[in-house]
Amino acid sequence: MKKRHSSIVVLGLAAAVAFSQPASSLCAPAKTAVASDPDPVQVAIDHYHNLEHEAARQQLEAWLATHPGDLRARNYLASVILQRELLHRELLESQVYGPHGEAFQGKKAPVSPAFQQELFGVLSKAESIAEDRLRQNPRDEEALYWAGVTHVTRAIYQLTLAKANLAAIGEAKEARKYHAQLLGLNPNFIDALLVVGTYDYVVGSLPWYMKVLASLIGYRGNRERGLAAMERVTREGRWARDDAKNFLAILYFRERRYPEARVLLEDLSRSYPRNYLFPQEIARTYKAQGDWKSAAKVYDEILSKYTASEPGFKSIPAAKIYYQAGQAHAGMGETEAALERYGKAAKFPDNDIDVYRAELAAAELCLQQNRRAEALRKYERVATAVPDTDEGKAARRSLERLQQHPPQRGS
Repeated sequence: MKKRHSSIVVLGLAAAVAFSQPASSLCAPAKTAVASDPDPVQVAIDHYHNLEHEAARQQLEAWLATHPGDLRARNYLASVILQRELLHRELLESQVYGPHGEAFQGKKAPVSPAFQQELFGVLSKAESIAEDRLRQNPRDEEALYWAGVTHVTRAIYQLTLAKANLAAIGEAKEARKYHAQLLGLNPNFIDALLVVGTYDYVVGSLPWYMKVLASLIGYRGNRERGLAAMERVTREGRWARDDAKNFLAILYFRERRYPEARVLLEDLSRSYPRNYLFPQEIARTYKAQGDWKSAAKVYDEILSKYTASEPGFKSIPAAKIYYQAGQAHAGMGETEAALERYGKAAKFPDNDIDVYRAELAAAELCLQQNRRAEALRKYERVATAVPDTDEGKAARRSLERLQQHPPQRGS
């Protein structure tokens, strides 16, 4: 039980700061731009939301070379560095943060010293700038806001890569402290409600005995109040509106409010059309409702963009999406369409676990069609290639079952 409730807290943190992106700029550029000129940092932010990390990074570093005190740009640079790593590890999908999600399995993820030095160097500089400004003016709203965002970014590193849940929660508490202080100074600073509302929702969702423990350390959550705060950000927020939509979509999914989640995700997908994660999440809402036809359509659209090399879709986790598309078609009873997609997934490099998930699913379909020899080949491939995984163990069990029941003569 303790692990389950810990995962609820961590899920809230993850949704708020991993799958969602930190809020956009509250500070104007140091130099007034001509009205027709795009804000360079906003251009970088658009690249960032579309998962174009190298372009975002180049834009931000160029800006910071001449505007080193820009807290917005510096915090976004940290987020770009972290998100790029999370995307590479496939830790930006909301499903990996569920109670049994991959983000909570296994040991601490190995990260290079160079990555840590780079990320924490940027965060330390951002923190130093914000703290210097707060020493000069404790009511500096912009500095309070970005000081909180810096802790948010640290929280997600601790959560996803270091797998240090207590450290992540500690960082999130610091973020909430800064944003609560900011709201005390300016209750109309709507964007700061996102972190505060997240904390309210998460702590308010705990069982009664966990709430007692939370109250002993001085904090009482309120689920309804937290949800209302985040919904208000989606309506009235200026900079964190998309962040709130992102998080609310995850919460709505968790509460089985699938159509409401889908409305938010479709809006985000229109705003950031080169981000393939949003249609993936949309397909997931359809799957949760058992609407396999709609899910298959979305997955096939993603794959169509992949095969056409459309911007943003060239580097999708193709084996995974072919596998997911196969599941959707299988759910519709379209066996051949499912096998076709599983077959395409199985042709990707052998170091991708979704290759073997697809082979395993295809083997099951082959058995249903009395294609025993083909099923055996697929089971053997999985059992041999990844023997210590759940997939490998399942394949071995199937092989043992088939060996115990050989085919009848003449069949």
